[in-house]
Amino acid sequence: MPTETRSWQDQGIISAEQARAIVSSYDLTPEVASSRRARGRLVTVLSICGSLLVGLGVIIFFAANWDEIPRAVRLAMILIGVPAVYALGYWLKYVQSYQRVGAATLLLATILYGAGIHLIAQVYNFPINDPMLVSLWFLGVLPMAYLTRSQSILVLAQALFLSAVGFWVMDRLDGQNQGIAIFGFALYLTLGLFLYGLGKLQSQYDLTRPYARAFEVVGLLVTMASIYLLSFRFLYDFFSYQEHGVDVEVATKLWVLFYLAGVWAVVAIAGSLAIQLRRRLPLMTLPYEGLATLLLLAMAYVVVHVAAGNDVLYPVLFNLALLGGIAGLVFAGYFRGREDLINLAIIFFGLDVVTRYFELSWDLLDRSLIFIVAGLILLGGSCLLERGRRKVFQRMETQGGAA
Repeated sequence: MPTETRSWQDQGIISAEQARAIVSSYDLTPEVASSRRARGRLVTVLSICGSLLVGLGVIIFFAANWDEIPRAVRLAMILIGVPAVYALGYWLKYVQSYQRVGAATLLLATILYGAGIHLIAQVYNFPINDPMLVSLWFLGVLPMAYLTRSQSILVLAQALFLSAVGFWVMDRLDGQNQGIAIFGFALYLTLGLFLYGLGKLQSQYDLTRPYARAFEVVGLLVTMASIYLLSFRFLYDFFSYQEHGVDVEVATKLWVLFYLAGVWAVVAIAGSLAIQLRRRLPLMTLPYEGLATLLLLAMAYVVVHVAAGNDVLYPVLFNLALLGGIAGLVFAGYFRGREDLINLAIIFFGLDVVTRYFELSWDLLDRSLIFIVAGLILLGGSCLLERGRRKVFQRMETQGGAA
């Protein structure tokens, strides 16, 4: 409860006095509260792992015995089995009040739903690698995420959305060169900002606030990963790009998605800012997030359309953007009391340090020495990062208690 009330206080939902009153009404020591949260997370993790294993087992079983099962029986098992699993998940979660196990069973049902789409396509000799199948899977999972308020299903829905876009990109792009990779990474950069903007906008309303964090985390992960991938120098080292920019045949709908995702991201952030101003709530880090969104969108559009002239400019800019994003995540995580943002920053900082080390030293030093030094850097860096991480979290806890 202290963590939730601190988050509500940061969002301006309740005052500091109200937060203290809520916490004081629960006769729980910090140790007891922490133990309960740990047990709850353990049940969630075990349930989700169990659902994934069952889903994988079912898929493997059908794949191994598919040709031996009559067509009518195949369709019957899919059309009856998937709704039955949905019904079981509903019964566990809403009738028996096994919230976590029921949610995991519903997650299993959404996985089996996607498997059923592909199996039915195989029955009628429809190409199972067609992007439309993943798109249909996403369209069936997204409403279920909102109906059940399941974070795991919501993350699956976003993963399916991003996968569907990836399949459309691979299906529609002709040729194999770095220009395709640059366009794809820039597209995902705009999509990451779009998902993050949706999360910020949903956090402004009570009805959609439970879904906000999943959108924010996935959006930040996709955005940071796209910046990281665009920071590699080898993407820009061919002369056609340095002279003309990205020169690939891209379907019109992908260009539309590329631009609309950026527009929607700006609209979502601007809408969140307007709502905060209208309600006279603290803006927190929102103005800085808006500026960062505009800057990253500009970089995504420029890297696609404007020729670099060399293979140095854009890698340097995106490396600076990556470092700025890491610093921004640390600042936002500390200011808003969000451990997940700080952990994400630490992951990308470590990844960037190791990547740049290998990128710069691979052709200069003996291979064995490279790995030894890299190992020492990782060990030393891990100690320093963990030490700093503990200090930040202790300071956050202290300030939360003082509030």
